[in-house]
Amino acid sequence: MIYNNKADQKGIGFEYDVSSLFQSQGYLTRRGVPLSYGNDATDIDVLGIVFTNPFQGHRIICDCKNKTKAKPFERIFWAKGLGEFVNASNVFVALNKTQWEIIRFAASGGVKILTSESMSEYRKDQSSYGLADGQFYTHYEQKIKNAAKSSSLLNDIILNTKKLYLHKNPYVAINICMEFLTHIAKGFQHGGNHSKDHYDALKYLACELTVLVGLQILWISSDVLGLPEKVRREHISSKLTYGELDPGTARNLINTAKELANEIIKTSVPKAMMPKDVDFGEIVPPPYTSSLIGLIERALARPNAYLSMPQHLDFLLFEQGIKGRDYTDDEIRSLFGYTLSDEKFKVSRNILSFVRESCGLDWKLMWSKVENSSEGLKPENKNEEESKPYTRLKEAPNQVKSEGLRPENKEQEESRPNERLKDALKELGSEGSKFEKQDQEANKMTRNVSNETNVKGKKSEHGEQIKQNYKGDKEVKSEKN
Repeated sequence: MIYNNKADQKGIGFEYDVSSLFQSQGYLTRRGVPLSYGNDATDIDVLGIVFTNPFQGHRIICDCKNKTKAKPFERIFWAKGLGEFVNASNVFVALNKTQWEIIRFAASGGVKILTSESMSEYRKDQSSYGLADGQFYTHYEQKIKNAAKSSSLLNDIILNTKKLYLHKNPYVAINICMEFLTHIAKGFQHGGNHSKDHYDALKYLACELTVLVGLQILWISSDVLGLPEKVRREHISSKLTYGELDPGTARNLINTAKELANEIIKTSVPKAMMPKDVDFGEIVPPPYTSSLIGLIERALARPNAYLSMPQHLDFLLFEQGIKGRDYTDDEIRSLFGYTLSDEKFKVSRNILSFVRESCGLDWKLMWSKVENSSEGLKPENKNEEESKPYTRLKEAPNQVKSEGLRPENKEQEESRPNERLKDALKELGSEGSKFEKQDQEANKMTRNVSNETNVKGKKSEHGEQIKQNYKGDKEVKSEKN
């Protein structure tokens, strides 16, 4: 891998090399994952996550120090403690080179040492993709940092997104993801008012949060595995509604607040002007609860198709989406052992459909020709690059929303780099999303979700949402409970 300066090569570049190594072994990898505790904070240099049957999640971490005076014993103790804190399955320390006695000492404490030499031996002969590609995303990260300075909301989302990789409650984490994605979707609707760095940051966050949604679905599947169907659905709905709180505790807090508010009104408002009792209403599940339960039911019915779904989202969104790189079937097969037509890739579309319909995220707008490549619109000068908004998007917003920006001529159509991504997302057009047709058993499970009740025992106002997901696929008939 080639970097612009020695600092990148020794620091960030070394982390990317480790990230690429773990990726080649089948992990979803991320760099610089923040870990906060009180007022203190640290970063995990490289985090790897993989799921195995039956929905068992495994985390590995690596502390990377590519310096002459790396203080290996200090790094070993540090990494060991950090691994215990995040419940890592394996802990690594990556050094440029070291002595055998240090490797043996680390092994006695359950820490594995990686050197530049051993990394070249372990790594498979394949290129890095997605966020493990340091040659591309080292520069892209600078765009995100620039955009964070211009918007406090964007900065808050950027700071908190990577923290979700270590969040201990997947139900809370997915609620946060969905809230952030809703803000991102609104940002795209006003794309003509943003600088290029801001728009690129929106694209990055939309992709990263969608990968996180897929990851939380697997963690939730692990949590509910083995529960009876009815109990499983009630458990998911309750956890999405109340988060970290016990449902009874949450209801008691609401009732206490209501009684206090009514008491204050009685003592401070004249009787003739006193309003009716204050009522805070019911606590209901998020509007996407039924759809999410449907996805989890599908995952539990076909675990082998879903276990590697986050890695596939990483490839589709960060490699073919943001980078706009085209791949042949043979190249994709060399990376994964199968092509985009395989069922394991198709299930990723379910996640993209879920995000689109629940958060209003327009994938067609994101991948329109005007912003398909990392370069985007080429300005006439450098100053214009930093400040010029997306003029073409601003001039034709209706066209973008309805059909995407079309190429100006046939030659441009033939050279468009993200055709494979559009093929992979072909079911996300104006007709609405369609989940995969092959899995009839999963369809039956999802139809049952339409008749689920909310935590108060009343029929959910979102019960028909799953039916809409299948509109145009086949008629969905309600089944008797």
